[in-house]
Amino acid sequence: METTKGETRRGKDETKDEALPDFSGLPREIITDVFLRLPAKSVGRFRCVSKPYCSMLSDPGFAKRHLALALKKDSGCQKLVVPSRNLHSVDLDSIGDGCEGTMVLSGVKDHPKDGLESVSVDWVEMIGSSNGLVCVYSQKGSSNGFVCVYSPKGGAFLHNPTTGESKRIPESMLDIVHACRHFGFGFDTLTEDYKVLKFVASDEGYRSVDVYSLKTDSWKRISGLPYKRLGCNPGVHFNGAINWVVKLHKGHNPKRVVVAAFDLKTEKFRDIPCPDEVEDCKYLKAATLKGRLCLVYDSFDKHDDIWVMNEYGLESSWTKIRLSMSYRSMTPLWSAKNSEEVLLQLDGKFVLYNFECKTCRNLEFSNVTFRKMFVASTYEESLISPNSYGNA
Repeated sequence: METTKGETRRGKDETKDEALPDFSGLPREIITDVFLRLPAKSVGRFRCVSKPYCSMLSDPGFAKRHLALALKKDSGCQKLVVPSRNLHSVDLDSIGDGCEGTMVLSGVKDHPKDGLESVSVDWVEMIGSSNGLVCVYSQKGSSNGFVCVYSPKGGAFLHNPTTGESKRIPESMLDIVHACRHFGFGFDTLTEDYKVLKFVASDEGYRSVDVYSLKTDSWKRISGLPYKRLGCNPGVHFNGAINWVVKLHKGHNPKRVVVAAFDLKTEKFRDIPCPDEVEDCKYLKAATLKGRLCLVYDSFDKHDDIWVMNEYGLESSWTKIRLSMSYRSMTPLWSAKNSEEVLLQLDGKFVLYNFECKTCRNLEFSNVTFRKMFVASTYEESLISPNSYGNA
């Protein structure tokens, strides 16, 4: 059958869209393998080359393979993310150069596209990060750092700072969220699902927790918890669980201060006793230090020590480490490769502390205004999308 010129031109264009651009006749498998080895940021730029490239490089399966390879080879780009009225990120490799004195950092401004750029928010807070996704919430209205009331314009988000994609998390079973820092965020390797936890406060303490699943885009409630009090910080994702320091109601455990570890696979809590020496401390939080769970103070009094658990879950493996400096509130954030230097968020500032030499140097931001109480975090650049993950 004879075709018109318009039909011929349209057929050629469709063929061009379906095929990847020719790189010296390389097969598609080799082209894909090359992209799998590129940094996530670079791969993101190639999405703009053509529709076939955008389709291939946006595929959830490709994103998972890209992340797995980067984690296996430890070749990904790690970044520090600091919340203020927006998110500010800094390449962590740029601060571990061993120079002396104060280093001035310039953070790159970033924010979730789904909602935060179109409304005026009072502040952005970090909940946590996993596989390149950061979980944040925006505050509207008055807040003293401990209580947050969500407005229709505020809310919680899953956000990929590398790709700019975001997903607003639906409200949980309570419209008013008390003790908003009692959140946690992590990745369930069994079901390959991202989960957000939120403790529910009541007159009896914290007897329930709401669990959000990205795959189902819904919340469910787990009740019957024995917890009386929690600290004022999000849970830390470590060893397949989200960990908080909590105080138990009387009669549940001879040691009333424990690490409450929520197993993301079984969705059950396990209580890990804290050292006897911290039983009377009201302000303590869980963190991680060089691949180990640790306990650090978060109080008005000054301390010069931290506790490290050398074998996760084993009470007898708690070890005290004495520091050469005092602090009121401190969180280990990142460890430099092949170095004893650790990035610490210390009393509202950032320092690089050397555990071998017991020396430290200050880090300052040139373009970020911090609030008095904030939670920083780190993330690995990835192509994981919060919008398509459940359908992968």
